[in-house]
Amino acid sequence: MHVQLEKNQRDREAYIELAEHHQQLGEYQRANEVFETALALCAPSASLYRNAISSFGESNQTKKAIRIAGQATKLFPDDELYFRLKEKLLLPILYDTAEEVNHYHDRFAAGIQELLNDLKLNTPELRRGALNAIGDHSRAGLAYQGRDVGELHEQYARFVHRIMAANYPQWPRRLRMPPASENRKIRIGYISQHFHRHSDVKCLLSWLRELSRDKFETFAFHVGERIDSVTDDIRREAEYFYHLPTLEKACETILRANLHIAVFFDHSPPLMIQLATLRLAPIQCVAWTRAITSGSATIDYFLSSVLTEPESGQSHYYEQLIRLPGAGSRFYKPVIARPLLGLKRDDFGLQSDGTVYLCCQSAFKYLPQYDRVFAAIAKRLPASQFAFLAPNDLIRDDLCKRLDRAFAADGLKGSDHCVLIPRALNLFDYWNLNLVSDVFLDTFVYSGCVTTLEAVACGLPVVTLPGEFHRGRHSYAILRQLGVTETIADSVEEYVDIAVRLGQDREWRAQILQRMSAGHGSLFGDTSSVRALEDFFQRVVREAGAKV
Repeated sequence: MHVQLEKNQRDREAYIELAEHHQQLGEYQRANEVFETALALCAPSASLYRNAISSFGESNQTKKAIRIAGQATKLFPDDELYFRLKEKLLLPILYDTAEEVNHYHDRFAAGIQELLNDLKLNTPELRRGALNAIGDHSRAGLAYQGRDVGELHEQYARFVHRIMAANYPQWPRRLRMPPASENRKIRIGYISQHFHRHSDVKCLLSWLRELSRDKFETFAFHVGERIDSVTDDIRREAEYFYHLPTLEKACETILRANLHIAVFFDHSPPLMIQLATLRLAPIQCVAWTRAITSGSATIDYFLSSVLTEPESGQSHYYEQLIRLPGAGSRFYKPVIARPLLGLKRDDFGLQSDGTVYLCCQSAFKYLPQYDRVFAAIAKRLPASQFAFLAPNDLIRDDLCKRLDRAFAADGLKGSDHCVLIPRALNLFDYWNLNLVSDVFLDTFVYSGCVTTLEAVACGLPVVTLPGEFHRGRHSYAILRQLGVTETIADSVEEYVDIAVRLGQDREWRAQILQRMSAGHGSLFGDTSSVRALEDFFQRVVREAGAKV
């Protein structure tokens, strides 16, 4: 019996290792086949089920992942809450229809309410099990539904807070503002899981780099595991740098820094929302990179921008909204050589002539109700192609089916116009893809930010339609900061008109690009947001009664 158990364990590990190999190659269909075989042949194990759920979820096989999670809740009572979170709250990466968006929104709403009602934390085992469960779950997908999901964010944050407070009752308490240090500087702590080569750093580095060292002491707390050359840059920029990839060590170290203000660069990753539901500084802020409320009662301010927020912006947040000037940060212009590596259109599977529209957002930003936009452009501009990025084979296939359906409704073939490029492009190849394209098409509802900034730096005109919420207004803010507003649409129909005109009228496109280039100084050189951030930091500390 003992020998058989050891063999089953070895078999499970071999299956998991083989599936991970296929995942690394982007072959999720093969990985899922491996997991199906393992689930059928191996003795049940929580690890095997966790990995299988993750694989099916990442490949957009959401219903199958939910079914496996439901089975696991019965098989592994010690990990019941972990698997219930997956069963009740898992969201697709790519929705097939608008009705499916509504279905999963309502499903999440019912699921989080059920979890809140059923949460039991009256024993050490239940408290620790709940902590382990939230350590591997993200609610990030909610923001891409195009719905008002602030209340759901608040409910999930409340769920996490109850678990964190039960495990660490000493850390959610309100802290007194510390006295001034000998140098009378305000201590600002930046907390991120992404202090590496990541869009958060590209967006917010100026908040760290350009803060006055005469007035502030800067701390950077890297709570992620990944490190690279950008991590080294952050280490040099901050006066104090700590790498703390575990929860308890992070909390203890941040509290010892005796901060006046903590700024969370994000609240989506599991560890970040756990930290954000605690009280690690007297004043706590969250940055705009995720462009949606944290929902946490322990976050006091949401740091946003004048240009990205609609007039009704405050109603979208549980924090107090702070509107910084311009687009909310100084963005550093990437240095892009022309040509980079000499790649041509055919290296990406694109036609050598005609108009190439770059559609390079993550797949989850593309909602099915807007697929018709691409078909409408192609119908008026037959010599057009749309370059999309796909993270793996199954998501590529799902997106192709959706696009084929939208193009067929206009009497066109999606395969004649849509090219799905593997997501695994290095940075230089990605910039090269920008350079061989003609027009950048922004996504609806959740717009681009870093992708838009890099498109601007590569000399691409940007077509955008600002949305109802901050997260749909990044490109709008960037174009406003540039002083080029002709490619900002007021409706879906105008979006199509602008995209077609940019494809047909090369002279107008050249004029737009010339004006965009002239505005680079306003976009990439503006420090007003950082100066306003300094004023905000000083004001809130002063109002809190600190003698600094």
